[in-house]
Amino acid sequence: MSAALGSYERSGRAPAAPDEVVVEESLARAAGVRVGDTVRIAATDDVARRTVVGTVRRTGSDGTLRSPPVFFADATARALSGREGRFDAVGVLAARGVPPGELAARIADRLDGERAEVHTGGGRGTVEHRDVTAARHQLRELAGSLGGTVVLITMLVVGGTLALGVQQRRRELALLRALGATPRQIHRLIAGEALVLAVTASALGWLPGIAAAQVLRRAVAATGTLPSDFAFSAGPLPMVAALVVGVLTAQVPAFAVARRAAAVPPVEALGTAESPEPGTGRARTCWGLLLFVLGAAASLLPLFSGSVFAVAGAGSGGLVMVVSVLVLAPSLVGGVIRVAGLPLRRLLGTPGLLALANSRYHARRTAAGAGPLVLALGFAALQLFIPATVSAAAAAQARAGGLADWTVTVPGAGVPRDVLRRAERLPGVTAVAGTVRAEVFGSRELLDSAEVFPYQAQGVTRGALGRLLDPGTVHGDPERLRPGTVVLSSQAAATLGVRTGDRARLHLPDGTRARPRVVAVHRRGAGFGDVLLPAATLLRHGAGPLYDSVLVRGTSHGGTSHGGTAHTRAELERLAARYPGAEIREGGAAPAGQEHTALASLLDSALPLVPVLGYIAVSVGNTLVMSTLARGREFALLRLLGATRRQVRRMLLTEVALLALAAVVLGTLVPLLPLSTVALGLTGTPVPYIPPLLHLGLAALASAPAAAAVLLPAGHTLRGPLRPGSALR
Repeated sequence: MSAALGSYERSGRAPAAPDEVVVEESLARAAGVRVGDTVRIAATDDVARRTVVGTVRRTGSDGTLRSPPVFFADATARALSGREGRFDAVGVLAARGVPPGELAARIADRLDGERAEVHTGGGRGTVEHRDVTAARHQLRELAGSLGGTVVLITMLVVGGTLALGVQQRRRELALLRALGATPRQIHRLIAGEALVLAVTASALGWLPGIAAAQVLRRAVAATGTLPSDFAFSAGPLPMVAALVVGVLTAQVPAFAVARRAAAVPPVEALGTAESPEPGTGRARTCWGLLLFVLGAAASLLPLFSGSVFAVAGAGSGGLVMVVSVLVLAPSLVGGVIRVAGLPLRRLLGTPGLLALANSRYHARRTAAGAGPLVLALGFAALQLFIPATVSAAAAAQARAGGLADWTVTVPGAGVPRDVLRRAERLPGVTAVAGTVRAEVFGSRELLDSAEVFPYQAQGVTRGALGRLLDPGTVHGDPERLRPGTVVLSSQAAATLGVRTGDRARLHLPDGTRARPRVVAVHRRGAGFGDVLLPAATLLRHGAGPLYDSVLVRGTSHGGTSHGGTAHTRAELERLAARYPGAEIREGGAAPAGQEHTALASLLDSALPLVPVLGYIAVSVGNTLVMSTLARGREFALLRLLGATRRQVRRMLLTEVALLALAAVVLGTLVPLLPLSTVALGLTGTPVPYIPPLLHLGLAALASAPAAAAVLLPAGHTLRGPLRPGSALR
């Protein structure tokens, strides 16, 4: 009957008997079957032979299908769904001459007061394809969380570049002030230049931005976060919004820079036009210290609460600490260079000592290059090392708590329930359980409004906890898990404000509201899911009709290990051979699937970083190119004093090395506090997992553009003939 809701042309007849099916044309070609043939189909209960009585071909639109359908008789389909009497959706076809919108309005009026929604037109896709709905939700969250951070980073980086540009134009601005320009006119000059640049740059970035967004969409789809057929839409509204944001992110730092430049008296400006600015002013130091203290205080929240609010606060506090380091960069970078230079004095030689003195004396110039690198490294560390820590914890917890000898899966599909029943009867098997994964939502009342939190849930059959899975019980008894009960991780329990014996507020995959009683709290949420429910509950409420995996435990050796026996493994392999695509894996770490989820989270965190870090790299390159080209007089003076081109290059190379060293040290040390407390809140251990190769890669990516931005323009400047007049300008 459901075939009537799609645009299909049928060859043959509709299925009528329980052993009859109609398959999609492309699937029939791939399987090499025709009408009248018999095929083996693994459904929810068992593998059965069914007769193909017809085929269908998609018509309309482009004729493509996300997955080829197989149609059963109505009664058979209801039985195989495992949800007798329940439907995911009810399709309605409008009679000839009745507009779909009008019919939808009538149905909505009739269902007023019921917990039902009416979808028509393109909105039907949200019902038919739930992964699209979930992807939209994730994209909104990603855009909201990343957008604000990107704007903040852009303002800080643009502010640093503008400040360096104004510093290099101090003689010009001093001359304008001496000729009678008022502070207001200087302010309008700098703000006007920033406005022209922002509008031009934003307009030029539209087309590259669209191309970058398409590439990013494909990359995110490759990780599995987005469906591969998720449509890309580029309308005028995002372009206008990007223009407005670009102008604002340029004008805010331009105002601060112009205010500082316009406040210098004409005589003082003329007298100090060639001297470097001081390292860090008193007001800037106070603001930087205040931000650091606030960020550190927020980073300590997981020590007092295990809720997701504390973890989120610690992550935000880490970003505030990184920003504070950018504010204090002239003093901090100079301090790191001073400390690092002490043991290197004998190794640096004359060019190196000159580089050390240059880096310390021109603190603002050095900080202008090192500060954004600290920001990039600190932000990348927070974005990447947190999911890396969760991924490592998920693998460790799954290994520690997985008590099964073997895991049966069917990649890309599911395990029929009959596998569970047949595996229980195999010789040498002591315990069998089925698991199913799904996303559920928990909620609690905060400030008179309901806050909703998504959780990875795992459904397990009776007897799994304790015999096949050890979630690491904190308190309660997980073996009391029954329909109407739930086992929560310690973080989920703290976030939802419940304890053992309380009732949690959950929304199951099909939207059903549930109030299960908490019978236990466990500590291995990363490895086994924050919410543990009876498998029957998730199967009945939208998780699907199949198990994600079946766990099997064999006879123990010596009563202490659970290696199973070769005979039991052979029997299990024969059982799996009955089901197309079934695989057997050693151990029981796979059922929760949390390791894969955490790894996907790491990839999802890394992909949005690419354009952000690329922007920071370009900005750092521009800043260092500007500062290097402005040092032509210094290079000429060194040449006149007898320095060779090679010695000048060695000096610059040492400066870049010191700058990169300061950036790597600060960008590594500052995020350690929030990383440790976030790791404590998410995994129960204060030691974050920092992949060495990933950290080295980030350091190399930060250092490479800095070296290129200094050495290339310096090489161009030094390549020409020495002109004594260049040193006397």
